Amino acid sequence: MKKILGGLLIMGTLIGCGQKDEAKVLTFSTWEGTGEQFFMDINDINTEYKKINPNVTIKIEKIPNTEYDTTMKIRNTAKQLPDIFAIRNKHMYSYRDAVHDLSDLNASKINTFAEPYKINGKVVGLPMYGFNEYVYYRKSVFNKLGLDVPQTWNEFLGVVEKINSSSDLIPLAIGGKDLWTTYPYGQFVPYLVENGDNLLNQMGDMNSPFSEGTSVYKGYEKVNQLFKLKPAGENPLGYGWSQEKNMFLSGKSAMIAVGQWFYKDFMKDASEEDKNDLGMFLMPVRDTKDDKFRYFVTGEVFLGVPKSTKHEKEAKEFIEWFFASNYYKDYINYMQVIPTVEGVELTDSPFKAVTDKVENLQAVYQIPGGENYTKIKNETRYDQNQLSQELLSGSDFKQLMEEWNKKWNDAKGKVVGR
Repeated sequence: MKKILGGLLIMGTLIGCGQKDEAKVLTFSTWEGTGEQFFMDINDINTEYKKINPNVTIKIEKIPNTEYDTTMKIRNTAKQLPDIFAIRNKHMYSYRDAVHDLSDLNASKINTFAEPYKINGKVVGLPMYGFNEYVYYRKSVFNKLGLDVPQTWNEFLGVVEKINSSSDLIPLAIGGKDLWTTYPYGQFVPYLVENGDNLLNQMGDMNSPFSEGTSVYKGYEKVNQLFKLKPAGENPLGYGWSQEKNMFLSGKSAMIAVGQWFYKDFMKDASEEDKNDLGMFLMPVRDTKDDKFRYFVTGEVFLGVPKSTKHEKEAKEFIEWFFASNYYKDYINYMQVIPTVEGVELTDSPFKAVTDKVENLQAVYQIPGGENYTKIKNETRYDQNQLSQELLSGSDFKQLMEEWNKKWNDAKGKVVGR
């Protein structure tokens, strides 16, 4: 009897152990510059999540910004994507069939960016934050030259011309050697002209989007006007991002145009004198002060759960926790970016102080291109930053527009139809 009872006790113990949740490791991959320092060092996300779910370990994998897209593309082809991975805004359409629809999550219901960024009615990923684009400038330079913060495109061009003619400074640092540094111009300005909303999907339905009068043409025309002034010096393709950043930090350039993420980097490296000398304004693309002041809002770092993961349930539970937690609020204030969750606010935000001064504001969202645009883009290998780089190098504007109209028209007929 003792042997029987002992055997039953052991069996019960084994069954009980089998019913316990197994320890799981979730890999969370993102690119450098998206707050991985906060996740890994400042407020370890794994430690915080274990307080909620002790059986799950969150392993953060940070990948260099320049390598991230290629790395994820290769892993997607091999069906070996991480359990949770960040999807860049412009690549959301590419992953639409590789990830689970997150529409039913409560995290989607409280995320104010979820609905605008749906792909074919599906929440492909939930953005951790949004951000605006700013022109950072040296107050001392503006004061010395008697410059005011520009309110229209022509006023902005006038500021560049004044700095060029009245000082030895680079008016607007652009590290054109690195292709991505041109994104605030050719990638975003066409959205900000009148009727530039949902620009990429507009292009997908057009035969000749680079024709005079279109939003694309008007946007690139403004970019060309700026670049013809040589705002970034005589050799803008001769230096990259590191040099661009250092030019502004060292006071050798008067302005630099980048996203909100730059603010934290500047404050980390700058002296107290330089911190007090930093000013910001939204790039004014409008023609007159009576026009709407259209400004860019980008949802970014969309967290997706791939269909290839073996831990779908755990990955979704982590996403639910992340967006509903106080940890998310702390993360947003560390990053100083736009929260995507209802009720979460930035405290002591220098950015809100800037936007509050601008009247007649109109937000324009960076909506990814859909099926038609993607097919034509892939066929033509269209790259907004590449075209911007060509304009920065001095290429003929009208000739470029004509060439791209022909490429686009031919490609649309081939892969989409008229």
